[in-house]
Amino acid sequence: MKEKQGRIFYLDFIRVLAIFLVIFIHVSAIDTTLHIGSTQWQITRILNYLAHVSVPMFFMISGALLLSNPRTESISYTWKKRIPRVVIPFVAWSLLSTFFIALYAHSFDLGGALKMYAQFLYQPVSPTLWFMYPLIGLYVLSPVLRTFAKKASTKMLVYITSIWLITNSLMPTLSPFLPKSIMHALEFNPASSFYLVGGFAGYFILGYLITRLDVSKISYWALILIFLICLFAGDAYSTAYPKTNDMWNQYYVTSIFVLIMSLSFYLILQKLGQRTQSVGVKKTFAFFSPLVFGIYLVHNILILFLEPWFMANLPYQGLLATFTRYFAVAILASLIIWLLSLIPGINYILTGTRGGIGKNEYHYNNRDSSTDHISDDPLHSAE
Repeated sequence: MKEKQGRIFYLDFIRVLAIFLVIFIHVSAIDTTLHIGSTQWQITRILNYLAHVSVPMFFMISGALLLSNPRTESISYTWKKRIPRVVIPFVAWSLLSTFFIALYAHSFDLGGALKMYAQFLYQPVSPTLWFMYPLIGLYVLSPVLRTFAKKASTKMLVYITSIWLITNSLMPTLSPFLPKSIMHALEFNPASSFYLVGGFAGYFILGYLITRLDVSKISYWALILIFLICLFAGDAYSTAYPKTNDMWNQYYVTSIFVLIMSLSFYLILQKLGQRTQSVGVKKTFAFFSPLVFGIYLVHNILILFLEPWFMANLPYQGLLATFTRYFAVAILASLIIWLLSLIPGINYILTGTRGGIGKNEYHYNNRDSSTDHISDDPLHSAE
């Protein structure tokens, strides 16, 4: 009898923590504009900056899983199985977001809604849904990337990620230090096409590269030290050299600090996950893991309605108010998606999963290789 394939716990561990960091980014965003200069503002700003490691980690998980899986080579499987599980819930929640935004504004402009959907391929109906565009793009390209990754040597993967790191992150990070008259000297002309090996695809390949390397010998404390140095240096850099264009690109790609933070934090969580033996902890993360995609899609709607109410009614301010709003959104989002996951048909349309959460058996392997994981992407944990 064939042994049932299990999941690797550290990937669920990273996935679940990452989604709750995403929620913190969006909940605390308004607090980074209030009481500027105060101690609570400085703490909130640093915590908000720290939470930006979440999106790169999602892309790294995605690369580790998709590029390790032989099924990724199948164009048919990609379009029939994987892409619908992401696109259908994304479109459904985009429609719902438009409705709830109109409800919040106490108006519904059919013409405006149609215009919004006419530009659906160009821009998200809600800013927080921007993540889906590069993710879907990588899903579409995944058979090509898998074919390359399977045949590429580790040396070749290091080469391609090095090009990405230098041209898309290190050089743009250094450019503000140059005199204004030549500050664009380190930026490549778009015709050079370094973006073909850049953007979020770099994190995608980096995640897969990690599965090829022996990272067990890297010092846990060295990773923590690197993470903390980049956290405070990156926060100071982003404050001194704010960029007004392409906000998410600033944080996630062109900042060398976020790149190194994300990599070191990913490895820290990997080590913590591999050391975790508690059955209770593993069951908790196994429960939340299938909810991650739905939580991401619904949390922006909850923030839209809950944030003004909390801002007007909480008898206190500061960090306590920030975390009150944060836990309210995180708990309510988890509860809503869990309930939706129990409804046949609706669960697939709105969460991308089949079968109620909790009905599935969860088995974790003791092996460390992410190629043993049954998940296909960073937002789902089961077929």
